Amino acid sequence: MAAYEIIEPKVDLRKKIKVLPNDKAGFDPIARAEQAMKQLAVNFNLWMDEEVSELQKAWQTVSTDGMDENNLKELFRAAHDIKGQGQTMGFPIAGTIAGSLCDLLEAVTDPQFLPSALLQKHVQAITAVVKEDAREEDNVIGKALAKELLAVSGEVISRFEKAQATQTEPESSDA
Repeated sequence: MAAYEIIEPKVDLRKKIKVLPNDKAGFDPIARAEQAMKQLAVNFNLWMDEEVSELQKAWQTVSTDGMDENNLKELFRAAHDIKGQGQTMGFPIAGTIAGSLCDLLEAVTDPQFLPSALLQKHVQAITAVVKEDAREEDNVIGKALAKELLAVSGEVISRFEKAQATQTEPESSDA
């Protein structure tokens, strides 16, 4: 008896694709996608401005209403959007800094261990990178800023993990 089962798809996806006629045999989908991206690129600044605005709103909520679970989730979501879109929209440094903020919010699950000043510095750095149109990955100031925020975030995460490990260690018994 076979140790596997063959599942036949309900829909044949081959019926869904468009077959190009022979005169379009030289069609380059990568070049076409790059051309489409260039056409969309004129909107990237506006879109990134909107993403930064969402991040700032989320930070404002955290700073005024506190670091409760929902507020931190909104801050994470806004940072995660920038992390994912930064490279595509031509702001890789903003994406890197947003990634650092996401890592921090994901790893440090106890808000007592989250330094609000560090969260704020991430938001300010992302805002500055986008506002100053620092698009180059080798932008000296942006790169240094991202490196420093990554390092400090790493230290906070490390301290949190050590504190958690200390709390979960079993009590030693003197028998």
